Amino acid sequence: YPGEFYALPQSPQQLKQLLMVSGMDRYYQIARCFRDEDQRSDRQAEFTQLDLEMSFVDMEDILKLTEELFHELIAVAGLKVQTSPFPRMTYDESMRRFGNDKPDMRFGVEIADVSHLVKQSEFGVFRSAVESGGVVRAIGVPGKGDITRSGADELTEFARQFGAKGL
Repeated sequence: YPGEFYALPQSPQQLKQLLMVSGMDRYYQIARCFRDEDQRSDRQAEFTQLDLEMSFVDMEDILKLTEELFHELIAVAGLKVQTSPFPRMTYDESMRRFGNDKPDMRFGVEIADVSHLVKQSEFGVFRSAVESGGVVRAIGVPGKGDITRSGADELTEFARQFGAKGL
C-alpha cells in the first residue's frame, strides 16, 4: 500500500541469550516464521514454530518436554497418542530396518537380513555378495511366496513406471 512499509520479524536470539544469562532457565516462544530462501515443494514458505531456549538440559529433557507438549496438543484436538515415550532409533538403525531416515512405521514393513539364507544359494549374485562380505536384505510380503516369474516381471515393470531401476 502506498506510504506504508512492512518488515519481517527478526530472530530475538540476543534478547533470549540475555534472559538466559540473567538467570531465567527456560524461555518458550511461539513464532511465525518465513523462509528467506528459494521455495521448494517439500518446504513451507511460512510456518509457525515453537522456539525453546533451556539452560542446563540434556537431550532427554528436551524429548520429554516435547512429547508431553505433543500429548497435550493432541488431547485438545480430541485425539490420543498410543505410545509413550515415542519410539526412538539411531540413524543407522533406521537405515538398516527401513532403508531411509524417515521410516513409516505404521505397517510393520521392515528390511530383513537374509544373508544366512542365500549364502549357499545357486543364485550367484546373492552367493557372491555374501562371500565377499556383503549382505543380502529383503522385504517380506506375506502371502506372496508363490509369485511366478511373469508376476515378478509385472511388478518390476510397475516399479519402473515410478522411476525404480528394478526390484
